[in-house]
Amino acid sequence: MTTLDESRPPFERRILCESSAKFTINAPSSLIDITDWLYTLGDQEYINCTPRSKAHLAAGTTTTPDGRRMSINVEDIGGVLIVEHYVEDISEKLHCRVHSISDNLVGREYTATEVVWELIAEPKGDDYHEFTNNVWVWTTPSYDRYLDAHRMPYEDARHDYQRAVELHNAEETPFFAASIERRALRNR
Repeated sequence: MTTLDESRPPFERRILCESSAKFTINAPSSLIDITDWLYTLGDQEYINCTPRSKAHLAAGTTTTPDGRRMSINVEDIGGVLIVEHYVEDISEKLHCRVHSISDNLVGREYTATEVVWELIAEPKGDDYHEFTNNVWVWTTPSYDRYLDAHRMPYEDARHDYQRAVELHNAEETPFFAASIERRALRNR
């Protein structure tokens, strides 16, 4: 018979990082389709979006059992191998938001985080858009168990995760914007 450990407080989801990076897209709104870009993003194009760190390792797409699109991304952020299973939430041409319970391989141990990734192209003038790449990461029960097992304070984990994701986001955002722009202009 399983009993609850009453000495342990119930799980409370905590933010590990919030990151936002911006760049420009120079293409008409009518030709930009961020959602289509995400769900047709090829392996090599994804890999090319982190030329310095080589953090992007693979990308692919599938669908959930209920028919929603899913983007699978494999990347190494801050020395952690992460497999993201991004399920569509908002699927508009200029706004795409996806949600994932992401597998994290830290050393030889698996844990998980919850991730929301949001891409927005905001029109700012003739054929000019401000592209924003937002990422939020939260703990999961699995991640909290990992922290407890390693006696790692949440604040230290949050600091490390925030730093790693900000560096990663700053690197990939200009390349994502350029890739979206190329795709849009190819559709002229």
